[in-house]
Amino acid sequence: MNVLIIGLGLIGASLAKTLKKNTNHTVLGWNRTESVSKRALEEHVIDRTGPLEELLPCADITFINFYPNAIVPFIKEYRDFFKKNSIVTDSCGIKTKICRELENEKFDFYFIGAHPMAGREVSGYDNSLANLFDEASFICTPYSDTPRNKTDALVGLAQEMGFARTVVTTPEHHDEMIAFTSQIAHVLACSYVLSPLAPNHSGYSAGSYRDVSRVARINADMWTELFIDNKDALVREIDDLVSNLMKFKYCIVNEDADALHDLMEKGNKIKEEIG
Repeated sequence: MNVLIIGLGLIGASLAKTLKKNTNHTVLGWNRTESVSKRALEEHVIDRTGPLEELLPCADITFINFYPNAIVPFIKEYRDFFKKNSIVTDSCGIKTKICRELENEKFDFYFIGAHPMAGREVSGYDNSLANLFDEASFICTPYSDTPRNKTDALVGLAQEMGFARTVVTTPEHHDEMIAFTSQIAHVLACSYVLSPLAPNHSGYSAGSYRDVSRVARINADMWTELFIDNKDALVREIDDLVSNLMKFKYCIVNEDADALHDLMEKGNKIKEEIG
């Protein structure tokens, strides 16, 4: 099978390296900066590159690895070049906006939204890894009328690649859960390091500082799009977080030790139960 990776940055190149490591599929690759494509070819990260007009008609599965707002325009622009009955997917961290914008388009291929759940605090081809997706989840969000064999093919490829878990869900449920498991953590981390005390942390910080602040190292261009494109779900999570912070503040201001103790016990119990 021919698998085409469009966009050879951190995620795209890591997908290509994972495919080469764990499968026998032919890996095609393309990047807007041609020198990156040539380097990937020289380093055997991909098997073939070339113009999109030549690669797209050959690909049984195409992964598009762009920022959120570039995915739909790209698919529409090249709609006539994708192989008939092939699978076109993406790796974007939000699904509803992309999937619903493409849902009513009449394509000769099948678009299935996807999200390989992994990342790093750094970006670009140079930081890609063949083991980035080890122990990771692969989420896909087919339409209700997507043929089962097409969804199975994408899930099967993810399993071949070594993803530890595959999840099939709706775009809306994906975005709701990602707002909680990922996006709110980045909002919290960025808010945390905006404290005027943050520059003076050295000598006073240990594991807690590192754990909470780690994902404040963020690609602001990409995450701005992700946050706004998932604004409804993310704002709900921010509201819940602010409400819980205010509960802690109230207990501390009023020196209500019993209520403060109960809040922490409740949090501790939940974390022990859910992991």
